[in-house]
Amino acid sequence: MKPTLDEPRTAPAPHAATFPDVRRPMPLRRHPLWSLAVLLTVATLAAGIALAAGRGRPRWPAAVAFSLAACLPGAILGWTLTRLPTRDPARAVAGSLAAVTLRILPPLAALGWLSTAGRVLREAGAGGLLVGFYLTLLATDLLLHVVTREPAAGGAKAPH
Repeated sequence: MKPTLDEPRTAPAPHAATFPDVRRPMPLRRHPLWSLAVLLTVATLAAGIALAAGRGRPRWPAAVAFSLAACLPGAILGWTLTRLPTRDPARAVAGSLAAVTLRILPPLAALGWLSTAGRVLREAGAGGLLVGFYLTLLATDLLLHVVTREPAAGGAKAPH
């Protein structure tokens, strides 16, 4: 006998473990767009502070733009990749390693370019800005993981 729309199902659908329950609203702090907005806001604030701190320095705005362009895409892609749902521990570890690679490779490549061909931006201070933006976005990523973490299975509280 087929259940009607009014009758509850006796067994959950096979995909129920991977998709959130649409009947219950997702808390804002766990929404992916909220996390993206936080990352972009922190990057914008860091760039604004860097621009204000280096006011009057030659080529400083170009160094800020270069450094932020090298760090921000990796931070966003790394965050997105670590938030993909999976129940397989091997895939979770592989995703985390891929996220670290996406997060660190562009700034390292930019530092390598600065040390060989980017004399003008290097003299403007882009190397220090790269390190500053990378660490700022990494700290934001870590805090977002703490804030948006899923509750422990079975309703048990996570150990402190």
